[in-house]
Amino acid sequence: MTFLDLQGADFQANPYGVLAELREEHWQVPCAFGIAVLRYDEVRGMLALRQLRTPGADFLALQGITEGPLADTMRGFLLNADGQAHHRVRRLVSKAFTVAWVEAFRPAVARMAEELLDELDGQDECDFVASFAEPLALRVLCRFVGIPDDVSHEVKQWTADIGLLFGLSVAEHRARIESALDNLHGYIDELLTQRRAAPRDDLLTALIAAEEDGELLTDAELRSMVITLMSAGQGTVQHQLSNGMAAFMAHPEQWRLLRTQPRLAVTAAEEIVRHSPSSILGVPRIAKEDLSFAGLDIPAGAAIMPITGSANRDPRAYGDSASALDIERTGTPHLTYGGGIHYCLGAALARVELQEAFPLLAQRWPSPQPAGPGTWLPPTEAVYGPLTLPVKRGS
Repeated sequence: MTFLDLQGADFQANPYGVLAELREEHWQVPCAFGIAVLRYDEVRGMLALRQLRTPGADFLALQGITEGPLADTMRGFLLNADGQAHHRVRRLVSKAFTVAWVEAFRPAVARMAEELLDELDGQDECDFVASFAEPLALRVLCRFVGIPDDVSHEVKQWTADIGLLFGLSVAEHRARIESALDNLHGYIDELLTQRRAAPRDDLLTALIAAEEDGELLTDAELRSMVITLMSAGQGTVQHQLSNGMAAFMAHPEQWRLLRTQPRLAVTAAEEIVRHSPSSILGVPRIAKEDLSFAGLDIPAGAAIMPITGSANRDPRAYGDSASALDIERTGTPHLTYGGGIHYCLGAALARVELQEAFPLLAQRWPSPQPAGPGTWLPPTEAVYGPLTLPVKRGS
């Protein structure tokens, strides 16, 4: 069976092409991490299996890190909790982080996007990442959580560094990540003290107040949740916006369609997340016990990588047009936001950001085109997308 070389030149240069070729050979192939799952039905099934857990500190152990603040932090994330511990925290967090709360925030998201576009009026070219995607994702998340604008850029750098914890180069960046954790822990503790003394209309206050049967989130849980939201939420949305712009520039007919039919905002947002997600590999899993799945015997402790970016382009799920961008596509849902008990907590907020941003961009920028080559993160990182994306707004 063909080996999926995630660090090889072919995958680094053309991840979707490599995945497409291997997907036609078999639903799963070996890779350095373990078993790579490539087809839609099997990826969806794996995401729902209760016999699997997210790797947490195991993922760091594969990179030679077994103890210390990084391992402790990884174990504390909700994504890596299991069983009753996960159920308790998720239940309390869900009382604060509701769809209704997100929808009430939608007008603020639209205003922030319009403000950024107003600042770009009169400029024929810009770096889309630096001028729009990054500041929008940061402003939205900071204001939603309750982090003041005057410290948002410091927080952004800390959370960006902490985001390296979810990639494949943790050992290389260990000192940088540990420093960011120290700084962000101290700042969050200050915010918790402030909100308890003077509550505000923000998520942090709601998380502090979330209660059920006399239970509240502990300070450690609150700290971990804010770090999770900031490190996972800002970068993913930034790169999702940028990936979307790159995809639209490669499919100008879809941009024209959105410009003339802004009612397609909802399906366009879902299609961008399917076609050009900000994470190709998704979140790995570890078998908690011996199990059999689709004829494959999986021993306890085995590592599995359900590659959502591959599943999202599987012709078995999306037909012959699976690799094309089609903002009118409906039917089979994408798997970018995960599945099962670890379905993305911030999916509703990400959807609102995409649904508001792209129609506004389409109205203001008639025919965006590349203004030069962009620079991209490796597809093996926890988030994937451009670091720079020069764009001509068109006329």
